[in-house]
Amino acid sequence: MPPSPQVLVVGAGPTGLALAAELAAFGVSCHVVDKRTGRSPLSRACTVEPRTLELLDMRGRADDVLKWGRECPHPPLGNEDGFLDYGLLDTTFPFSLSIPQTRTEEALQLAAEKAGAVLLPGTEVTGLRQDAAGVEVELTGPQGPRVERVRYVVGCDGVNSTVRQVLGIEYDGWHYDESLMMGDALLSNPPGPAEYARITRRGMAALFPFQDGTYRVIVLDRQKFSVPADEPLTLADLSESCSAILGLDIGIHSPQWLSRFRSSQRHAKRYRVGRVLLAGDAAHTHIPSGGQGLQTGVQDAFNLGWKLRAVLAGWAPEKLIHSYEAERYPIAAETLRKTDLSFRFETSDSATARLMRRAAMWSMRIRPVHRLNVEHLSGLALRYPSRGHGRWAGRRVPDRPLASPQGPDRLYRLFRDGGFVLLGTDTCPPAAAPWADRLRTGVLAEPIGERWPRYVLVRPDGYVAWAGPAPDDGLAAALRRWYGASTAAGR
Repeated sequence: MPPSPQVLVVGAGPTGLALAAELAAFGVSCHVVDKRTGRSPLSRACTVEPRTLELLDMRGRADDVLKWGRECPHPPLGNEDGFLDYGLLDTTFPFSLSIPQTRTEEALQLAAEKAGAVLLPGTEVTGLRQDAAGVEVELTGPQGPRVERVRYVVGCDGVNSTVRQVLGIEYDGWHYDESLMMGDALLSNPPGPAEYARITRRGMAALFPFQDGTYRVIVLDRQKFSVPADEPLTLADLSESCSAILGLDIGIHSPQWLSRFRSSQRHAKRYRVGRVLLAGDAAHTHIPSGGQGLQTGVQDAFNLGWKLRAVLAGWAPEKLIHSYEAERYPIAAETLRKTDLSFRFETSDSATARLMRRAAMWSMRIRPVHRLNVEHLSGLALRYPSRGHGRWAGRRVPDRPLASPQGPDRLYRLFRDGGFVLLGTDTCPPAAAPWADRLRTGVLAEPIGERWPRYVLVRPDGYVAWAGPAPDDGLAAALRRWYGASTAAGR
């Protein structure tokens, strides 16, 4: 067995693999354990949204996902002429990437293992104990039981998280009564355009094409809501629902898998107990409306990853990890609220709901309303609370070309080192000199946007840590807060 790592990640889904890659790529020894021995084809997520692609791009990992996906610049709204215009977005990735979760996991696993993370399938956590210095984890795997001592444990082990249960953290929420249908199959008569959805009195059917020619088919059939979720779904049953809702026979055949399912909305009371943390579905789960589950989990990983790295490297105090829950908890809570409203909007057949659906479709013709909805769905509107650190703190920074003729040609390439980036100068200003060994600088060839300050300090996850008209106006304080003591102070 390899020696005990600094961080043990429990769960080899998208969240755990993204976190492992983020840690291992920058020198943190990391093991990923998963009680499964193989990847399940029954994947819930079928899209990767622009903000998730941006985060992967910052580390040079987006291409590994893009090659397995199909770009959908105009995802369907739910009627024949209603589509979302991702071309309105200020991003390098103006599309929703249609991709099976299994392919996304393959790309993330490749990145994690290439970075040096060790994956241990068929290994289960059976207990853990922690003290002020570390965590002892009881594991059972192919070679029998053993105990590993690590600095931190992150539970990314899904809705039935063993880590969360061992910690005794409440997972509040509810199950929906409605039984839905989903599967991956070929279509002999797909409607046009390829990405298609329709909402009628009978229900909703949505089709998402994958690169290999198969389609993800998701159906909400009001006449079959009461069918038990454990009752096998047949091809004939799925075809009948699709035909009734879509008004045409799309010729579903050769299914890879079919399933009924019931969704739930649940949120952990806490994301951290001492040196053990939760991320992804172990911390929050919701219905798949809008495809936000995978996005939220990967964003958890990027938020937590650089903070764990900073603390383990001795650059930042332990309290930096407190900001993980403070920032991510309200994001997940708002996502649960919105997806719950979306589900009720999609499934209700009341006169009020039908009227609201028509009004919502009409409002999407208004360009500012349309843009706002697309920004939220894509993840680009996410902003962390600034807590009195200025109006710009917590905002996402979009990619921009760099003015320097040498070195990286665009901003996001400066994040490949995993550190902070100071925009507005090609040289490290005196105020930031004590942190020069952990800071990159760059001058943009075009402004971020109107009224943005000249100098912007950007965190490793692409959000503003500080912005101001001059480097001596709070830059050092921001670096000290987010990046810990300077090199000189540490010595």
